[in-house]
Amino acid sequence: MESHSLRTSLVTEQATRWWEDGGGFFGRLYIEADDSIEGFQSVSRSLDARTRAEAAGVAELCRLAPGDRLLDCPCGYGRHSLTLAGMGFQVVGVDVNDEMLAAGRAALEQGVQTNCVLQHGDMRDLPFQGEFDAVVNMFYSFGFFESEEENRRALDGLTRALRPGGRFLMHTFVTPERYQRGDIVTGATRKLRSGRELQLCRRFDEATGREEGQWTIAAPDGSVDALVPYSMRLYSGEEWLALCNQAGFDEVRLYGDWDGNEYHADRSELLIVVAVR
Repeated sequence: MESHSLRTSLVTEQATRWWEDGGGFFGRLYIEADDSIEGFQSVSRSLDARTRAEAAGVAELCRLAPGDRLLDCPCGYGRHSLTLAGMGFQVVGVDVNDEMLAAGRAALEQGVQTNCVLQHGDMRDLPFQGEFDAVVNMFYSFGFFESEEENRRALDGLTRALRPGGRFLMHTFVTPERYQRGDIVTGATRKLRSGRELQLCRRFDEATGREEGQWTIAAPDGSVDALVPYSMRLYSGEEWLALCNQAGFDEVRLYGDWDGNEYHADRSELLIVVAVR
């Protein structure tokens, strides 16, 4: 019995996790699903329009000036990295998924930008020390890991990458507060630019603080591609204040939109954290 348990434990430890390269969630199917006609928020916007608005908000809330250095982590397929580079910032994008990075690099090669680099790396083990004027974590990209220690390690690495006075920005539209007030749709279908449909199914576990869900992409002929299930740790506004204070930030502000209006737990659709090193 002990031998069987040990083998099971080793297999579990060695298995590829959902967010890793080849894990079955991020990659070609995710990129297709990200480009929904309706978008993911109450105001319907195309992917390009969302990206432009988010990048402009980053520049404003992080008080960036042309030529400033910015770290986008995780950068996925580079939609924010490339857009911010096009605005005149020096951008380094880091992601653990080679399939996503390949798509971003292909898009980068089609342009003329020389101020953007997309590189492979794990956000828990970032090598940067005091190199960036801003570090951004965009579009619901924090809380992948199974343990609180791993998530704090990721935040510590993002913090160390900042220069003194630099700004860290985290952006999400999925929060415990929105679940608690019934503002998150747990089952939905969204039309994709590809002609297929994204079917969403998700739930929030109050006991663990994690959202669990699955995406399935369906074609008109009835064929489907199912991404592997995911599990994300969601942090409330109050929890983000505590996380940033523990990470050593001098000033932390919570915003509810890209216009810089204050975050309200009872009604804000977005949670945008901006912390000064």
